[in-house]
Amino acid sequence: MEAHNIVPTNRIVTISNLTPSLFDQLHREHGETLSCPCSTITIPYSTFVTNMVSFHPVCSSVFVSREWIEGFYLPAANSYLLADFRTTAFSQFELLAALCSISNDIVSKALLDIQNNQLVTVELFEEKDIQLQVKAMVELVNATAYVQVTTFLQLVQMMYRSNTLVSAFGTNAVVQIGFFAVFITSTYHVDPNNNGQLEVYALSCTETIMVTPAVFYAQPLDTNVVDHTYYPVYYIAGSSYTDISASVDGFFGGCFPLDSVLASTLDCLYNLQCLEMLFDYFPALNQV
Repeated sequence: MEAHNIVPTNRIVTISNLTPSLFDQLHREHGETLSCPCSTITIPYSTFVTNMVSFHPVCSSVFVSREWIEGFYLPAANSYLLADFRTTAFSQFELLAALCSISNDIVSKALLDIQNNQLVTVELFEEKDIQLQVKAMVELVNATAYVQVTTFLQLVQMMYRSNTLVSAFGTNAVVQIGFFAVFITSTYHVDPNNNGQLEVYALSCTETIMVTPAVFYAQPLDTNVVDHTYYPVYYIAGSSYTDISASVDGFFGGCFPLDSVLASTLDCLYNLQCLEMLFDYFPALNQV
């Protein structure tokens, strides 16, 4: 009896009227041999991807409107102590509106990038593979947008520190005009828990980013230069201008208004009692 080897033969089966469910079934049963070439190898993501973008609710609120921001303007803002919210409130809300605008511009560009990107494939993908491709693409766009925002902010912070720029509000430096010279002195953050000399425990605004909770001081506008140099501890403890009359939840004061905004949680804007307090200290807000 003679033995023969049986050689399997390949057979090509063509299936018409392919549906997604039928493709999934064939892919499960014949994944290694299934071939489903595409008639078009590129397709824009915009044809099958829908984007839903949500911004911080503050960015679409009255709190970034020009009328609201102008309500914080005080002609003698730099006369208040550094941590007093009246010193930088106007600037902080201007920066908040600017950050919302910058974020909107970067997100708009990111969405345009998604729409312009194309999926390239010569074979039909399973739905889960498409989802993985879309997820990877969106994550890349999100990461790129995040880097753009943070890099820009870090660049701004580096510029005003490395160039030793002086804030118009006097929050990072104090300018003293004498008879024969002009003196510029850095402001210093002092740990309230240290009871020694202020100079010993103080950190200069030229050394690091520092913020302290924003408050309102019950103080006159004629404080001397020393009072504007150290914060939030002052030489004459318990005097009328170091008594805190109110605090502003979620807001800060610091060397530069941008540092304060980036540290803020904006809690006051969600608290009716805190908002009413702002109207008391900034009467112009009542016109908004």
